[in-house]
Amino acid sequence: MILLSAGITFAQTDRTPYSSQGLGSLNGPSLMHNSGMAGLGIATGSGLHINNVNPALLYQNSLSAFDAAFQVEYKSMSKDGESATNIGGGLAYGIFAFPIVNNRWSISIGLSPYSNVDYMIQESRIVTSNDEVANLTQEGSGGLSQIHFSHGIRVFKGLALGIKASYLFGAIDENLSILPVTGDDLNLVTTYSDNIFYKGVTIEPALHYSLKTGNNTSLNLGVVYQPESSLNAVRNINFENRQLNNNQLVSSDTIVNDQEGNVILPRKLGVGLALDKAFKYMVGVDFTMQDWEDFGAYQSDADDNNSPRTNDGMLNAYTLAVGGQIIPDINSVNNYFKRVAYRAGFRYNVTPFNVNDTQITNMGITFGFTLPMSNLSSLNLSFEAGTLGTTDNNLIRENYFKAGLGISFNDRWFIRRKYD
Repeated sequence: MILLSAGITFAQTDRTPYSSQGLGSLNGPSLMHNSGMAGLGIATGSGLHINNVNPALLYQNSLSAFDAAFQVEYKSMSKDGESATNIGGGLAYGIFAFPIVNNRWSISIGLSPYSNVDYMIQESRIVTSNDEVANLTQEGSGGLSQIHFSHGIRVFKGLALGIKASYLFGAIDENLSILPVTGDDLNLVTTYSDNIFYKGVTIEPALHYSLKTGNNTSLNLGVVYQPESSLNAVRNINFENRQLNNNQLVSSDTIVNDQEGNVILPRKLGVGLALDKAFKYMVGVDFTMQDWEDFGAYQSDADDNNSPRTNDGMLNAYTLAVGGQIIPDINSVNNYFKRVAYRAGFRYNVTPFNVNDTQITNMGITFGFTLPMSNLSSLNLSFEAGTLGTTDNNLIRENYFKAGLGISFNDRWFIRRKYD
């Protein structure tokens, strides 16, 4: 029987047993203004916000910009009549952008999480040929972060190209504790600790094409592509035996010491289509797929770089997002709320996680607002309610609610002042 863990964490917002596979739960590139409309951003952008989804649209940022956000999540997990709750929160990202050539070429640099690992699973299991029973506790923590550097260039009217280079780094720690329930060593706890540190670079080229369809209206196509890449990995595995009553160390050993290997990140393709009227309305759809069946971890020895690859049971993932926004009257002087951007969206995600021969799905509805401030800056709020997983096939269903608050500063930097 699996017991669900409950607690509060302020390091990350995604505590889930499904983060035990691969590199954990993946974080998309959306900023808070995108999140309010299900993460849309491949085919649509605005000069008032940084586009971290499609770097080709960065050229629209004719002002220097800074965007940062904080996010919290409430989650209720249930299985076989048992339930637990979890609340988490933390800084979501920080990103700068500024123009090199006004309305032609802009760049951005930012720091954000790539994946999160945060779970604890407890179960009772027969562990020996003599049918001895033990309580097993599996815990995971950590994840990968990324520093990304992007360029967006308008090649000619309607066509823009972009590229994002990301440096991924971070460690994932997994621990397995075994406490005998029957047998001769009821006071002995055995713990295995598995730590892997990852680092590597990914490249993501992108394009955007806009076709005028009427007075201030346009049909937009966006494409982002991330080819297969490799992360370097260094692994350490240790175990120790301790007395349960006084925590005294009985024995310990290093099973794996600084073992080098690599991890293959599979290719990813995203396509978006959007219809918009500048500073009035936008409706769009994004579709993203990633071949996680090609994910794999290799173990490298000094004389052998051809060891078998394992993909940790991962399957190909797909995400469909539909959403939009409306601004009643951006030039309104007497009514502030007519200048607010109102957003909503729907997202359906087939995740790469495969548990008990069931591929885990994630479905959510979103809404959000952009509240204008002075100097073309704004506050961005997003909310999402959804369901991850199912109670079928002895699995866990998670109902969650996320809320995010971001701030977008826009100003002219790096301008040489002139005095008369």
